Amino acid sequence: MTVSGGCHCGLVHFEADLPSADVEVLDCNCSVCAMTGYLHLIVPESAFRLTDGKSETTSYRFGSGKARHIFCATCGIKSFYRPRSHPQGISVNLRCLDPDHGLNVTVRSFDGRDWENAKATLDQSQR
Repeated sequence: MTVSGGCHCGLVHFEADLPSADVEVLDCNCSVCAMTGYLHLIVPESAFRLTDGKSETTSYRFGSGKARHIFCATCGIKSFYRPRSHPQGISVNLRCLDPDHGLNVTVRSFDGRDWENAKATLDQSQR
């Protein structure tokens, strides 16, 4: 199944291939995710395609600098980024998917404020 989405102004657009319509997203409470309301749909890098707007993006790093937050330089929306928690993946913002995505979504809390312990729990759940 392929979903698509992008930023508010439409300059940045992406597609992501998912194995199923049943997906789990992470609701992180770290400082940046809590402020932006980001809901993480993690996909393998190979399943993600930036179809428009690469030259329209800018990035931001903070803390450890491992996460690469990518924003539309025009409207400021972060529709996807490379997360610290999944360095081989891309985190797509569920809220930036096109409205007719057809996914059955389960939301799971992720305690990004206590990142080290939360990451260890995440690693265990992926085994």
